[in-house]
Amino acid sequence: MRIKEIEAKIARLEASPRFSGLARLSDAELDRQIVDGLNGMVTEWPSFGAMVLGLEASPHSADKEMAGQIEAFITDWQAQQRQKAM
Repeated sequence: MRIKEIEAKIARLEASPRFSGLARLSDAELDRQIVDGLNGMVTEWPSFGAMVLGLEASPHSADKEMAGQIEAFITDWQAQQRQKAM
């Protein structure tokens, strides 16, 4: 029973906004950090499209999943930027 209590306490801590520094950031700041991270990743590739295609071609399912997430994020982020510009 002691393990169950510890697991429950860990779950409560992880759910707490104080647990993660990211929980305190605004959506705009999170997006900025994601874009900065993607810009760092893409330096190894000729373009974002090439990076996504390379990840999609990987035999690892995690890479394929990441490619889809990157593509979806970029599409959403670009749409947000276009809306802001209007």
